[in-house]
Amino acid sequence: MSDKEKQSDKKKEQKQTINLGALDVLNDKLDMTIERISQLESKIDKMSPDLSDATGSLNMTLALLRTFQEVTNVATIFSPSKWIMRLRPDVNLDAIERLIVDVLTREGPKNISQLTALVKQERGTASRRIIRDKVNDMIVREILEEVDEGYGRVVKMKIDVRTLSQ
Repeated sequence: MSDKEKQSDKKKEQKQTINLGALDVLNDKLDMTIERISQLESKIDKMSPDLSDATGSLNMTLALLRTFQEVTNVATIFSPSKWIMRLRPDVNLDAIERLIVDVLTREGPKNISQLTALVKQERGTASRRIIRDKVNDMIVREILEEVDEGYGRVVKMKIDVRTLSQ
């Protein structure tokens, strides 16, 4: 197998995922940018009303940034782990457990190695031992369950977000 084929296979294996932490950082940056553009706009208006054309383009940019910010907010709201914690107050998840829930909801049943790789892809770091311990704890708490499919110990979500919202 050539290097190009190997790279192509790797790209197919890696799925693009939403990093919610990055969305929060992006949202903060958008807030700062929107505030700075608003300040610029008011300064231009005070300096010279003749420059209203310039403020018009700033208004357009501001509207685009606000729309983009709304999109990032919506992506954060639709996190399956956040829905579970809202709809089931008895379920409390830490940061790694939230990632495990989000990955399993999005990707379906996975074994510990696959789950570790996907969490690592989202978080940047992940320990197979920590993921295994979290999975064991979540099985005891009846958030996850083991299934007889695939290779190794495969787990899937026991709590179905779709049925919770009904």
